[in-house]
Amino acid sequence: MRVRYDLHLHTEFSPDCDTPLERIEAHCLALGLTGIAVTDHNAIKGALRLRDQARSLQVIVGEEVSTPDGDVIGLFLKERIPPRMPAILTMEAIHAQGGLVYLPHPFDRHRARRTGGASLASVLPFVDIVEAFNGKVGRAHYNDQAAAFALQHNKVAAGGSDAHSLRAIGTVYTEFEAPEPLPPPETFLACLADAELFGRRRSPLGGWFVLGRRPLSMALRRLRRRKT
Repeated sequence: MRVRYDLHLHTEFSPDCDTPLERIEAHCLALGLTGIAVTDHNAIKGALRLRDQARSLQVIVGEEVSTPDGDVIGLFLKERIPPRMPAILTMEAIHAQGGLVYLPHPFDRHRARRTGGASLASVLPFVDIVEAFNGKVGRAHYNDQAAAFALQHNKVAAGGSDAHSLRAIGTVYTEFEAPEPLPPPETFLACLADAELFGRRRSPLGGWFVLGRRPLSMALRRLRRRKT
């Protein structure tokens, strides 16, 4: 079956977001999303609650963890990962739960904390998924850099809206074939290898206006042709 996931978004359980949990499922289903990953900042309580409340929407329990080396997202978590550990220890803790390490906005220089430079090289062996399309990056070429980086290092590429408001949820989504609506982590990761990414980028300053829209899958195909 063909599924669509927004793999990076926030709810009222993030300090910089006020999106109420009770409005998310109807919004996502209206957009044709199969599921979402709830990745609140240093918290999983909202993700757990929405997963238990949702009737038709598939919910991945995630967390965007603050580390001294940049933000790291864990997907398919069972327990909260504490912030402020080194990135490598955070990634090891995610894997210890059977989760997947998702590297968000790795080249966005406008983020207060980011994984970049030497630290990016050092954590790369622990990364399962590179965010090749983030809906909130400051410049479009940051996404292009991430897509090229994922391809160069044979990492799975995915995308998420990084929504901090209800209407931003689903503006970026990852579409792929899956044997069931929400397969287990290992199967989910394998399915992402053939995913296509679609979406639009928003103003990082909080206003709502479209900065550009195109299927990132087209850019990925061009990069693959160049590589071959």
